[in-house]
Amino acid sequence: MKWLHITILLMVVWVLGACKAELRELCYDHSHITNLHVGFDWQEAPEMHPKGMTVLFYDASQSFQEPERYDFAGTEGGNARLVKGDYRAVAYNYDTETILYRYGESYTTLEAYTRYSSVEEGTQLAPFTRGQSMPRATGTENEPVILEPDELCGAISDEFALSLDKTTQVLIKPEHRTKEVVITINNVPNLEYTNQFGGALSGLAPSVCMATGRLGEGCVTESFACYAVDATTLKMKFRIFGHCPEYDAGVLNTHLLTIYAILADGSKWYYTTDVTEQMHDERPSPGPGPEPGGEEEIDIDIEGLPIPKPIVNGGGFQPTIDGWQSIEIEVGM
Repeated sequence: MKWLHITILLMVVWVLGACKAELRELCYDHSHITNLHVGFDWQEAPEMHPKGMTVLFYDASQSFQEPERYDFAGTEGGNARLVKGDYRAVAYNYDTETILYRYGESYTTLEAYTRYSSVEEGTQLAPFTRGQSMPRATGTENEPVILEPDELCGAISDEFALSLDKTTQVLIKPEHRTKEVVITINNVPNLEYTNQFGGALSGLAPSVCMATGRLGEGCVTESFACYAVDATTLKMKFRIFGHCPEYDAGVLNTHLLTIYAILADGSKWYYTTDVTEQMHDERPSPGPGPEPGGEEEIDIDIEGLPIPKPIVNGGGFQPTIDGWQSIEIEVGM
């Protein structure tokens, strides 16, 4: 038995020594590793100042793969080390909370999206709906509701080769992958009788390709908060990935805006109007200076909203009416 124990001990020592030698070879042989420097040109998104950028390096010789990932703090970039070869790099800002990614096995398919949500969650009216589902604009009931995306930029580099005899310089030019929508409703009567507002917009894109900015197919709805900026004006401000993925082919989605109002007497109203024309009249936001670029902003201006004045009956409000009351309106633009 003593010889058996000695034999087993010698075998364990031999195996550990062999593994150590193999690990040393894998960990310390860097003859195939080369250096590169990643920089960012913010000409297309000059107003963005993200906390940092993620860069995914894809081997150009492979169709599907797990890319090499580097995170760079700030907006200047930094250094990375990769196996020599030919690559393309996809970059995006990592200081987001709602953005999710899928189809990352190829730089041609990497896509940003947000999780499914609800009208109640996005409008922040869930506590006031007594557990009831909020109504949708006619014809949009089957559109999924998604969470509003954070401000997002993305880009893809040209193909570049890494060799062992020099440090390669890679320049990436981020572009906006989201758009901002600003809806202003002017000359609204009886705002003093309204406790809560919310909004929802249909016909939006569900996702965006990070490399190219191509929009995902299909239509979704986003819901959002609405607030009063003065005694007669309401405003809604939110971001979308985009709309009408086949816009260049002349295929335009219909965009219906629904505005929800809960009055002080407890009655609930929702107003629906078609804002397709203004959605398609998008333009870059003016920004503070003459620099090119800037996040595309879609401005929608609406005149009037027929909020009813509660009927005062013996000093009180009109009795509460259960359910949502619908009004379809043609609003002045």
